[in-house]
Amino acid sequence: MSRFSGFPAHVEAHLGRIRGAESPEVGDRDRGYHLVYCDPAHGAHVSVLTSGLRSHTAGAPLPHELVCTLYAGQERYARHLTGVIAELLSESQSRVGPGALIMNDRSLLPDTEISGALAAPHPYLGEDFDVLRDEEGTGVLRIITLIPITRAEAQLVARYGSDVLYDRWEQYSSDLLDVHRGAVA
Repeated sequence: MSRFSGFPAHVEAHLGRIRGAESPEVGDRDRGYHLVYCDPAHGAHVSVLTSGLRSHTAGAPLPHELVCTLYAGQERYARHLTGVIAELLSESQSRVGPGALIMNDRSLLPDTEISGALAAPHPYLGEDFDVLRDEEGTGVLRIITLIPITRAEAQLVARYGSDVLYDRWEQYSSDLLDVHRGAVA
């Protein structure tokens, strides 16, 4: 039994039913990971996560997968953000950890101010979601949430740290499931 065998059950317990997955084959190449779609029972939002990216993140304290959770009507944005960042990490053979900024020079999601993501614990799920544990309770996989952010928010994090951004999100009751939310920086 693989040390990651509990991954599907873990995902469904926290994110909802796995609806399906995109093949790792894109055109004539194999990107090495699936993009998996999960829907909670209430249907208000969707999560898009990688499965297989962990094989490209060797050397990290824990291998990892990525997830982005947005409103159900914004699924294409969640898919785009997760796919672009997974592709970047895969091609560059890079790893990312909580607190990392992954930014683009211009808007990354069409018709939004979103220019990148903050790698973070999931803002709406408990700590139990962020690390998959084996039967002995040892962490075997980190699930890193991609929170879409604007260029101004990224600059705030770069200058003052992510705690300041979290404080602003709380102060303004920011809805982190909405890519059309206003920037708080």
